[in-house]
Amino acid sequence: MTYVAPSAPQSIGGVLDDWLRLFRESFSRCWILALVAAAANAYQQSVLIPHMPPAGLPPLQYFTRLAAAYRGPQVLLTDLVFWLILLVVYGGLLLQQLSLVRRSAPRSAGAALGASLSRFPQMLLGVVLLLACGGVLGLFIGIGAVVLLRLYHVVIVALLIGMVTLAIIAAVIYASVRVQFWLTALIDQDLGGPQAIGRSWRLTRGHWWRITGILFVAGVVIWVLSIVFGLVAGLVGGAFAAAGGAATLLHHLRLVVMISSLSRLITLPLLTAVWVAIYRDLTLRREGSDLEARAEALRGG
Repeated sequence: MTYVAPSAPQSIGGVLDDWLRLFRESFSRCWILALVAAAANAYQQSVLIPHMPPAGLPPLQYFTRLAAAYRGPQVLLTDLVFWLILLVVYGGLLLQQLSLVRRSAPRSAGAALGASLSRFPQMLLGVVLLLACGGVLGLFIGIGAVVLLRLYHVVIVALLIGMVTLAIIAAVIYASVRVQFWLTALIDQDLGGPQAIGRSWRLTRGHWWRITGILFVAGVVIWVLSIVFGLVAGLVGGAFAAAGGAATLLHHLRLVVMISSLSRLITLPLLTAVWVAIYRDLTLRREGSDLEARAEALRGG
């Protein structure tokens, strides 16, 4: 069945149906790109495994050593490279799925990655801007806590900080939904990072609860699939570990990581497909009348 994008705004169920149809029809264009991210994720985790603390330690000591492992230079560098690769893969997946929405000719996986890489500076700028906003918010919280401690009793300060923290968490959740589609907008219209964030903010105005509901359902589906892959990986790894003994434990852990990483073959295209489906629906809601007027003008001409 050939995918046909909706030409009018959809109900929540309609958007979810469009999401799954888009995922199914675009999978043949996307799986190689997702495989790149899966391989990078498997390597990232395999680098971390030798630095993991041994089992049996007291919980506090275990998590202290685990945090130290994550701060190691090799692990930090591998994590950074992985997230940069993932950003490029997200761009490639969005390009492939948006081309299907527009019914344009499919690109090869290499061409999609190349086109995404050409947009990488603006993608990186968008990420830096979002992280900078979070960093500035954290700085203000720290300064505010110090000022309050000098002015009020510690119990009152603790209550105030608790209330402010809850308010900030709510604000972060709200803002994360409003900017959820900045990367989709950047890829769709070849925008700069700040412009793409602004477009996502404008498109989502007045639709926060609706978008949150759709994202929640999609998130549950993606989470369940990740759990299933994790369980299968654990069972396979446990079977090999029982057969080979502790001497080959490191190899078994790497096998588990590789199998778990394969979940990205499905979860990444599912994630970008729900971004595209919601973004398309929001575009029709915000700009559908303008598009219809343009079509009428063209037919009249």
